[in-house]
Amino acid sequence: MSEKSKPVEVENPNLEKMLETSSEKAASKIAKDQFKEKQKTEYKRMVKLLPFQIFILVADADGKIDPKEVSQFREFLSKREKHCSNQYTRRMFHSTVINYSALTNRFQGGQIKKDYKVVEKAMNYVAMCVNPRIMASICKDLKELAVAIAEASGGFMGVTSPVSKEESEVIKNLEAIFAEASTRAVEIKVPDQFSFEF
Repeated sequence: MSEKSKPVEVENPNLEKMLETSSEKAASKIAKDQFKEKQKTEYKRMVKLLPFQIFILVADADGKIDPKEVSQFREFLSKREKHCSNQYTRRMFHSTVINYSALTNRFQGGQIKKDYKVVEKAMNYVAMCVNPRIMASICKDLKELAVAIAEASGGFMGVTSPVSKEESEVIKNLEAIFAEASTRAVEIKVPDQFSFEF
């Protein structure tokens, strides 16, 4: 073996251990970063799904989705300029409008299920990204969406309540999730210039 091709011998065993440790730390950091990125991608997906998830929770509360509820949901989203008090819910609603057919197909195919956990996780992610004032605004818009869907097909000639007992229960559960997430909203130094991507 020539001088040039001879492997370098490490004379200091501590140096070898340091190199191994630093490699392990680097690999661990890469793994953590990849996990965080994957988690962030999953949260963003849930935020995009949030209006549709609220729709199916409320509309399917009694076990069937009424065409009036579908119509009300689509109209509410199409008039998002009127129904949104902030840019975030406007973007959520816009994303739902664009992906409505795909979301409906996935729901009918069983890939999307009614799940409060999706709402909880999405709201907790939003709470990490916006200040309390914006968070209150997002919760208000989402609650109005839920109430509009609930009122779409109920009631009898204005005499009985348009919101069924089951729908009312769903709205209470959503309000509890919104309230919990609102308590976690963070104070941000430049609130109106901050935005999160989804």
